[in-house]
Amino acid sequence: MIIEDYPATIRYVLSTRSESTPRSSRQFPTHMRDMALKDAQVWYTEGDFGYFATQEISRKDWVIGWQHFSMRSPVILHFVTERPMVAVVCIIKGKLSYDLSGHGNFIMPQGKYGFYYIPPHTENSTFLAAGDHEVIYFSFSADFLSSFVSQHANFQELYDAQQNEVKRGYVFPVFKIGVEERRILDAMKLNNLLGPARLIFLQARINDLLISYFSSLEIADGSHLREEDQRERFRDIETFIQENYHLPLKIHFLSRKAGMNQRSFEKGFKAYFGVKAKEYIEHLRVKLATELLKNSDMPITTIAYHVGFAGTNYFSFVFRKLQGCSPREYRQRFSGNFL
Repeated sequence: MIIEDYPATIRYVLSTRSESTPRSSRQFPTHMRDMALKDAQVWYTEGDFGYFATQEISRKDWVIGWQHFSMRSPVILHFVTERPMVAVVCIIKGKLSYDLSGHGNFIMPQGKYGFYYIPPHTENSTFLAAGDHEVIYFSFSADFLSSFVSQHANFQELYDAQQNEVKRGYVFPVFKIGVEERRILDAMKLNNLLGPARLIFLQARINDLLISYFSSLEIADGSHLREEDQRERFRDIETFIQENYHLPLKIHFLSRKAGMNQRSFEKGFKAYFGVKAKEYIEHLRVKLATELLKNSDMPITTIAYHVGFAGTNYFSFVFRKLQGCSPREYRQRFSGNFL
């Protein structure tokens, strides 16, 4: 269990072989000082591969880390956290390929953000292609995380992993960094407030970002529930058709019974069954008709009405389309089946 409660941070180490010894510093080189953020601690490393830098603002409940990677050639970096880490990771620029201990490989493209659990004292890695990459991460203490555990079952899992220092990493749903999320991130980076006002401002923007994530998660969950609800409706309609195939089943009637407008019903039915509702009904009726033609002496006209066709002409047309012969020819072919 966690004794001291403060948020974890990430440190990167060069994995790819370098021709020269990397140089590390706690500040930017003179020509890069304009990149420095107010009140942030700096970790800077450079070499023939390029450079990578992290700037952090730390509080008891959270850490904000701005990470820049400028690579002259493809590079692999190892990263380790000394404490179990629950963080929101935002990919501002570039595309990063991660190998997270206990989880495996995954790619985070530009313009996406999501929650992660990174186990402590385990070696993880990220592959960076040549070019510039920018990442912002927000790490949370267990106490801070507990304040929104009840928001979604995912966060209880994150909290439990953090509390028990689980050695397996977790990746939770990622969403697009939209206009509102980008506005929040830019405001954090560019604000010029000083002292306590700056920290209050950053805390407020963190809350804004979390609210955006929660909203996206609820929308995604709602979409999943709507899809499951739709599947349940189509399963009910399928049962209804199979039990009432002999009735004049019109599409507008079935759509009303499913509680959907006709356009949505027709589109959803085809997506679920692979055929249009009309085709599904015709296939079912013809299938039932073939059994009667093979195994009974019921007149063809009677069979047509019995399985739900309005007349023999259309019955014969549909039957020939699906079976390649007329109902009469089909019966003759299988006449030996009926005793």
